[in-house]
Amino acid sequence: MRCLKWHAGSLFVALSTWALAGLSAVALAQGPSQRFVSPEDLNDVQETGLTISKRVDEVNLVFTVTNSKGHFISNLTAGDLKLMDNHQPPQRIGYFQQQSNLPLRVALLIDLSDSIRGRFEYEKQAAGMFLKRILRPEVDEAFVVGFNGKVNLVQDTTGDVDELAKSIHTLASGGDTALYDAIVFAADKLRSGTESRVTRRAIILITDGMDTASKGIMTDAENATVRAEAVMYALSTNSPLERYPKGDAVLDLLTNPSGGHILPAHEKADLKAAFKNVEEALRSQYALGYHPAGFRLDGSFHPIEILPHKRGLNVQCRKGYFAPRQPSNP
Repeated sequence: MRCLKWHAGSLFVALSTWALAGLSAVALAQGPSQRFVSPEDLNDVQETGLTISKRVDEVNLVFTVTNSKGHFISNLTAGDLKLMDNHQPPQRIGYFQQQSNLPLRVALLIDLSDSIRGRFEYEKQAAGMFLKRILRPEVDEAFVVGFNGKVNLVQDTTGDVDELAKSIHTLASGGDTALYDAIVFAADKLRSGTESRVTRRAIILITDGMDTASKGIMTDAENATVRAEAVMYALSTNSPLERYPKGDAVLDLLTNPSGGHILPAHEKADLKAAFKNVEEALRSQYALGYHPAGFRLDGSFHPIEILPHKRGLNVQCRKGYFAPRQPSNP
């Protein structure tokens, strides 16, 4: 969550029309005198062309739902799901959106260390093609980070897919691995955006999961991703012949709190399949905004659960968030 504005000691949410995005979203400014709008009402007023603006006491989630065969389910309503925040139902739902059209911000992180040298060329090719397929002109943006012993911003945030692809192809492999520092850098950059509208944020990580040079530790990377409200997908370059390598165990711990997961990407075919899976996941995301019950600006961690009423469905969502702290001089 981000604090947009503090005005006369009160909290507010603003709506603004954004024609370029063509968003099918609903945003509601609700005060004590306004009527409650149910999730069912929200599903009846899609395709409004409104931008959702954030307020400090609103939690914004993106998540995916799969069935028992791993296929993405994208036609659920808010009434099909039970949401719990800090073990309590929310005070109210602000919006619910199927197959979200909200703007996408992608951080692409590519391991440049010696351990990936043999697969480096087709990794670069597949990464460039992925960005060209997933980013919508004038709506979505991405930046590219290469990391070995140091973290390098290869291409700053842009919607120009040609510039992004060009930057990827300039990368050269070699050196150690500052994995955790790279994740913290990317998460902080995603979080520091000045735009007021709600966005979907994703970190795509291509690595073997081994860290040899970071100044930070794994917990730093986990917390940074949670604070950035980003889902992380790790494309593991480890050999499938190894039985649960240490690097994959690390990547599991890094991706799980964000609602993401790891995908095998050792061989060229695996890498293509992994990017295709991430692409499908990003196109099948739900977006939900709600106001927690008993919300306090105390910096505490709030666990989140989204439970489907229908059996056999699995929800992948970040596991919680840190509430912002009370401003010292409001």
